[in-house]
Amino acid sequence: MRRVKIPTEDGLILRAYLHSPGPGAHPGIVMCPGFGGVKPHIDHYAELFAEAGFSVLNYDQRCFGTSEGEPRQEMQPYKQMGDFRAAITFAQTQPEFDADAGFGVWGSSFSGGLAIITGANDPRVQCVVAQIPNVSGHRNTKKLYTEEQRAEIYRRGAIDWAARQAGEPAMTVPIFAEDPNELCAFPGPFPEEYREAISSGIWLNETTIRSLEYFLEFEPAGWLPYLSPKPLLMIIAEQDVCTFASVQHEVYDSAPQPKKLLTYDGGHFDAYGKFFEQTGPPARDWFVEHLSGSN
Repeated sequence: MRRVKIPTEDGLILRAYLHSPGPGAHPGIVMCPGFGGVKPHIDHYAELFAEAGFSVLNYDQRCFGTSEGEPRQEMQPYKQMGDFRAAITFAQTQPEFDADAGFGVWGSSFSGGLAIITGANDPRVQCVVAQIPNVSGHRNTKKLYTEEQRAEIYRRGAIDWAARQAGEPAMTVPIFAEDPNELCAFPGPFPEEYREAISSGIWLNETTIRSLEYFLEFEPAGWLPYLSPKPLLMIIAEQDVCTFASVQHEVYDSAPQPKKLLTYDGGHFDAYGKFFEQTGPPARDWFVEHLSGSN
């Protein structure tokens, strides 16, 4: 693995891990973490894919982890859509990647939606894996937040828009909260693995209020009809109460072929650890089956 720097169109640097199975050029996979995540959270997937013969670029989203971008800890989906394509462009210039073989894209949670959008719009992408994806902000957040919480997000958001225009810092909230009455990105239990990430210093339990506004309105499902004929693998957690399983099933059912659905009987954050064997190897096998030159 080597560390690399990805230039974006607006001049920021995204920092990434580049995994390669060995000398020479190989089919490529580009991937990034979901809402609030950082690349170490998902690097075991990158390692698995590299072991199967792929070169893999795993980068931190702008404003998170070791990547540049302000304000810190802010999801900026409309800029991140361009960043995904900038990462593919960067990969094309690296000797580990066989650009003629095309690329697979992998995303999880929020970045699962970004992977769908990138696959639908970038002709260099040959296949997509969307794990526990945020596919419909409008539908999902009606289940995630109460009406009072949604109203509070927009109330604080309006204050934040005015404050930023006046030069004030971005308003923030926790991603997870111990107090059930505190507004946060993901109400509910505090995942233990994220406590460990906080104590190790690789993760911050904070995001901007504007990130929550974007979370409410982001609609990858609108791009899904345009993904075909590129094959889509969607992996759903049946006990998911962050990106709700019922919303993902509804959107998956409306998606055109070719597609495949896999499920596991666990929660959203279980994908990365407890159910890794149900999420990692099937994604690897999807890339082996559908990415040019991987056989």
